[in-house]
Amino acid sequence: SMTEIEFGRSIRRTCFGFKEGYFFLNHGSYGAVPVPVRERQKELLDLMNENPDRFYKIVEGRLYDEARRAASAFLGAKAENLVFVPNATTGVNTVLRSLPWDDGDEILGTNFTFTSNVNACRSVADSINGKFHQFQIRFPIKDSSEIVKSMTSYLDNFQKIRLVVLDHISSPTTLVFPVKEMIAECRKRHVLTLVDGAHAIGQVEVNLEDLRPDFYTGNFHKWLYTPRGCAILWVAEEQQKWCAPLLISLQYKKGYQKEFKIQGTRDNIPYLVVPEVLKFFEDIGGLEKIHCYADTLLDSACQMLWNRLGARPVEVPESMKAPNMRLIHLPRFKGYTINFEGARKLNLDIMEKHKVVCLICAVQGQFFLRLSANVYNELSDFVKLVDALSQFNWEDSIHTNPVSHKCKL
Repeated sequence: SMTEIEFGRSIRRTCFGFKEGYFFLNHGSYGAVPVPVRERQKELLDLMNENPDRFYKIVEGRLYDEARRAASAFLGAKAENLVFVPNATTGVNTVLRSLPWDDGDEILGTNFTFTSNVNACRSVADSINGKFHQFQIRFPIKDSSEIVKSMTSYLDNFQKIRLVVLDHISSPTTLVFPVKEMIAECRKRHVLTLVDGAHAIGQVEVNLEDLRPDFYTGNFHKWLYTPRGCAILWVAEEQQKWCAPLLISLQYKKGYQKEFKIQGTRDNIPYLVVPEVLKFFEDIGGLEKIHCYADTLLDSACQMLWNRLGARPVEVPESMKAPNMRLIHLPRFKGYTINFEGARKLNLDIMEKHKVVCLICAVQGQFFLRLSANVYNELSDFVKLVDALSQFNWEDSIHTNPVSHKCKL
């Protein structure tokens, strides 16, 4: 029984087939696929290959609808409003490319908007003679209302903003945005909202019909254990008449659901295993049990980082703290420039030299460690991380209260 398996080493050995000798502390980037889900994935792959015609013409459609209904129930969504897409990036681009823009329309994001979404917004803005704005979020943050006020101030000063792109949980900073309040403020001003929930599904409770954005996209393959290439796009009913997939196929103009369901011949098995994934998720304890374990583990890991290295978590309001992630301020490392390339080299060196898989980001002239914790982690994994980081030469050290003195996000 899954409920009897202890988190940590036991569930890692029983349910996750990781490469021996490595320590995985970067669940937030690519997730992990449990063995029971892999077995179902292989079963469906065999079924597809044994009789492709029967699979694509009969079996896949039924399994797709079952998976869509299961995903909708989990997210508090009406099934008719939800479709599958390969990833949140596809979801964001789908909305941006479909929206019937007027010449000169503008888009608003934040300085923490994920880079691929920034690029997509700028590309669209350039094509319509518009602008892409980013309102600034600065640490320390005392209350989530500061984020709402920053956004509304921008909206009130730039009347051509047509769409706001919001993170539910910011990828580089792990901040949980007050999206419900932000959506409500946008609605008052007749501005559309697109929520990027890439890190939210499986990490926080999501009820889409209650949240009521215009568009919501999020990954199942990060925190909800599906194979990679599984995400959802939820579109409010009044916006569905013009929202079309990036790939136009056989069901052109035959309705929102049909257009997204038929996308040419491809492997949709990551979508089809969603019922098995949700069963695994609930069998091991669901959100509450996973949160409790990850939160306790991360608190201990952060304390160890502070005690041994002087690296301290960025302080944010409790309501903006992601359950399974923390953001840690790091010093400069000799030989590593503080930019994307330097951070990538640092991550790869830690992985190749010390067998620790983690994520260090370069944000506005600072290095930050984004810690992820999941059910297969235990404190000894974080000990290995601290041991690895201590092997690098630091150009400076972190003193007390780094958020107010050093953190310039």
